[in-house]
Amino acid sequence: MFTDRQLTDFDLKLLQVFRTVVECGGFSAAETELNVSLSAISTYMSDLETRLGLTLCRRGRQGFALTREGQSVYAAILELNDAHDSFRHAIAKVSRDLSGELTILCSDQLDQPRQQHLAKALHYIHAQAPTVEVSIDLLPLQQIELALLKNQAHLALMPGYRQMDGLAYHPAFSTPIYLCCGKAHPLFHQTDINETELKNFPAVHPGVNINPDGRKLLQLLKPQAKAYQFDARLSLILSGAYLGFLPEALAHPYIASGELRFIEPERYHYPFEQFWVTRKQPREPEKVELALKAVNWHHQ
Repeated sequence: MFTDRQLTDFDLKLLQVFRTVVECGGFSAAETELNVSLSAISTYMSDLETRLGLTLCRRGRQGFALTREGQSVYAAILELNDAHDSFRHAIAKVSRDLSGELTILCSDQLDQPRQQHLAKALHYIHAQAPTVEVSIDLLPLQQIELALLKNQAHLALMPGYRQMDGLAYHPAFSTPIYLCCGKAHPLFHQTDINETELKNFPAVHPGVNINPDGRKLLQLLKPQAKAYQFDARLSLILSGAYLGFLPEALAHPYIASGELRFIEPERYHYPFEQFWVTRKQPREPEKVELALKAVNWHHQ
């Protein structure tokens, strides 16, 4: 039993395997995350249950499910990880030397202006805290919100269509989004396109709730495809089978090459507003403060 002795490195490994299994929703789904075989995961879980003297989960035809004891152990693991993070934060604060990982998340691929902005911010972060390990990833909106709320990320660049309690939203960019069609689309060479005609053609929906101006324009279309990520949306529009909205910077090269056109840009456009988002009360406020200073640095 863990209560009879100190935790070993192997005990901690088993606990992290269990946490990953729980958060992935089962043994099979955890294979990729852990990069170990299903049989190895099963062995680890058996070892953990033997060491604890508890049955942590059940799996069968009805799927993976935690026992009551398993739920309690999972909650204790989260508390253990929080304590570990708090210790690291306290030591960094005492030494005044930021270290460890600083995680930045984005909800879509960055166009050139935002790439350049982030590059300057990363330069600032490295100059101010050269031992910090920066991690950047691209995730869906819901996963980003959860990561921020769980203190698994420090900063995110994402739309502010919905603003959640517990998160702080700092204005970042406002990019115009225009209705586009590809060269093979029937409307590509047509002028004077009216709203009734738009309803006759399939369109791409972003798959998330957007701002009021954008929602009004989407109501003029006939959604038959869904793609939030702009690069996936671009592929659908370039196919000539769908109408859809794209940011100006992403569409511009294809407009210039004649592969895309804007449809009445003075009429069919809306602002895509993005924010730097943080947790209101983050576990590592110094890192969050550094990241916010970095993204605002060259505007000062």
